[in-house]
Amino acid sequence: MKDNYVNKTFSALLFMGLIFTTNPRAATLGVGDIAPDWTLSTPAGETVNYYNDSEERVSVILFWATWCPYCRSLMPHLKILHELYRSKQVEFYALNFREDSDPVAYFEQNKFRFKLMLTADLVAEDYGVKGTPWLLVIDKNKKVIYKRPAGITDIIVSQNVKYAIKKALTK
Repeated sequence: MKDNYVNKTFSALLFMGLIFTTNPRAATLGVGDIAPDWTLSTPAGETVNYYNDSEERVSVILFWATWCPYCRSLMPHLKILHELYRSKQVEFYALNFREDSDPVAYFEQNKFRFKLMLTADLVAEDYGVKGTPWLLVIDKNKKVIYKRPAGITDIIVSQNVKYAIKKALTK
């Protein structure tokens, strides 16, 4: 009787494990993967569909929150890149998630001009985001060509993003 209970319990746990490993929200998006589509709202209430909005353009997607010191450190570097590439078919998206403050006021205060998307928690799950800042560069075909590794400086991230954008624009 006890062995039967153990076998059933083990089978149930194994089955649940298979569910978790096949759950698309559990997978982490990486270089070479196709970025999932999403639809989110801007602070003005405009609905933005990622695939439609970024059609034929390179994208830089940043998952961030106002409370994240690493996001606050990285964003001025992205601001410079945004200014450099804004007329060259490159779109910058700042997807705010896990927020406990006012991302709109933070953007206005710092004069960021990326497309600010609010309440991106479910999109972060779809992309397998594990922490902040989570940054990706995505080519015109929606393939991830750069993913910010943890533990590198903002300057190196900025250089890597710039290199990935240049490479994607020359394809």
